Amino acid sequence: MIIDCKGVRPMRFTHTRSLPTQYSLPATRAGLLASVVLLAACTVTPTIDERDSFTQGNTYSRSFSGSSQAACEAGRRSLLGQGYIIDKAEPNRVSGHKNYQDQQNDNQHAQIIFNVDCTPRGNGDAIVYVSALRELYTMKKSSNSASVGLSVLGAVSMPVGASDDSLVKTSSETISRGAFYDGFFEQLKQNLSSAKAAINSGTTPAQNPQAQKPQTATPPEKPAAPAPTAGSPAGSGQPAQPRPTSQPAQPSPPSSLPAPAGDNATQAPPAAPTTPP
Repeated sequence: MIIDCKGVRPMRFTHTRSLPTQYSLPATRAGLLASVVLLAACTVTPTIDERDSFTQGNTYSRSFSGSSQAACEAGRRSLLGQGYIIDKAEPNRVSGHKNYQDQQNDNQHAQIIFNVDCTPRGNGDAIVYVSALRELYTMKKSSNSASVGLSVLGAVSMPVGASDDSLVKTSSETISRGAFYDGFFEQLKQNLSSAKAAINSGTTPAQNPQAQKPQTATPPEKPAAPAPTAGSPAGSGQPAQPRPTSQPAQPSPPSSLPAPAGDNATQAPPAAPTTPP
């Protein structure tokens, strides 16, 4: 089969201009930026349990030579040296807090709560576990108002110039930055030797209850002598002898006199005299 191509006109392509070099580079960068933004929007945000996975890191714990009481005493001194207020100091647990204020916004306040737990390791060493909680607060102002009752308008609320300020917690999160805890562990290591010496000398009874001196037992008090009674002479130490009880009085015999006659009693007539024969 033969095809005649004489009547077919060839296709003509018009020449297109290429973009100048100075415009092609910004366009390429804009396309890459849009791609990156699109990929970032498609990424899934990890949940809390995915962020807080159990790992083999030692961010929140460290081992030290010495007893657990000495380690906690060194931790207490480390917190005091950094301006923390100690809330609880026990032989194996110490907690304190420190307040902050935003320099740019006076209504923003923050507080760090630091907890230290010390446990014996078994070979004469101790393991110190730490965790710090950062809490953010915002100052809230509320104005007081008073109600005034009018017979025509009813109750009208009028604002009063006084206002109450209160802190409202906005967020709370555990600090996970390793450098923050590394600084605390370095301070604890420096204070460990002085804490051991203080506990061995017994100058920290709160951290070492066994170092307290035992209390001497007081002898029992002697019973007081009984007070003298009216029958005993004054000043004698002997108790008064009880008086013998008197015998009850015997009843008297009945009287032989005749009982007087009553007013209404009838008297017997006198007997008639007898004449001699």
